[in-house]
Amino acid sequence: MTKTKTVLLGTLVLFLALAWAPNASAFDNPVESDIFWDTLAAMDNPNDVDGCKAKIDELWSTGELNRYDVERRRAEGQDVPDSELYDMSEKHRVSMTSGYYNTCENFDEGFEIMRSSMEQYGKTSNIWDMADWHNVSGLYFQSEGEGRIDFDRTLDFMSYRFQIFMQNLPNLLTFQNGYISLNAEMVPELANYGAVLTMYGLDFSETPDIYVDGALVDSSALGAVYDAATGTLTFNASHFSSFRAVEKGSDVNAMRIKWNNKRSLKYNSRKSTFKVKVKGTGLRNSSASTVCQLGFYSASRVKVSRNGKKATCTFSMSDFSSTGYYPLTISIAGVGEVTRENAVRIK
Repeated sequence: MTKTKTVLLGTLVLFLALAWAPNASAFDNPVESDIFWDTLAAMDNPNDVDGCKAKIDELWSTGELNRYDVERRRAEGQDVPDSELYDMSEKHRVSMTSGYYNTCENFDEGFEIMRSSMEQYGKTSNIWDMADWHNVSGLYFQSEGEGRIDFDRTLDFMSYRFQIFMQNLPNLLTFQNGYISLNAEMVPELANYGAVLTMYGLDFSETPDIYVDGALVDSSALGAVYDAATGTLTFNASHFSSFRAVEKGSDVNAMRIKWNNKRSLKYNSRKSTFKVKVKGTGLRNSSASTVCQLGFYSASRVKVSRNGKKATCTFSMSDFSSTGYYPLTISIAGVGEVTRENAVRIK
């Protein structure tokens, strides 16, 4: 199987294999318009070999598989004649589709690797038990002893957005004692999906105060139920952001990013890194690391001023070859999180 043929479906095996590894970062994925995602969408679940092969056959019959293969090889610097674009012979069909068929038969390996990696780090989900990944109902993600999110709407996981979400889940979803956050800016389809959140292992004598994005919210309005005997707090969330439970009556300083104008920078492949300087309040942290994230990518280094009003985040330039606007998120596990939409433009 050629390198190009491996790219179409084999990419997912690679990035799912490492998705739950410590300090995982995003990988170079096919663009959203790539036929990789068309093939994925044609499958009922990662084990749907027949659906995968049927899509490959369709792509062959329309000539799209030929065009895709030729364009990828040319992008890699190969000299490919135009005649290959129009070669619909049986010999070429067998040669072209065989490698893709082989990947279809092994497609589920990446998901199994991801499942075992999640479990290794105490993360579980019932997504693996679903037969139809286009209509996933009752989905939950759980971190043992820390928290759980139960979605109350049907989701389509055989799509570009949700596969990217799964790949970057360690960076987007955080569970800690009394703290749950889901950065939905990178997966807008999730932003207003209702869910039930559960926090475990709390040590409050009564129903705690709940802060949403640093602002105090009436616990009763969230339908909060607290079991002091087990330290379990359950409440409803109409949209996703950061949720923090604190002792009732506690004084909590909100985190904020304070700039009005969008920042922009020009992509330069000759530079290895670039810095984003953030002004705000409540950025100081004395108990856990501060994480600065631009889009799906975490900063390799974060420096916060002593007064908590400025953070300097250093990112790898190679991660941002795709131009456009990216949201910026600063989070302190167990303390808070703040996001500025379309904060930085890469041009």
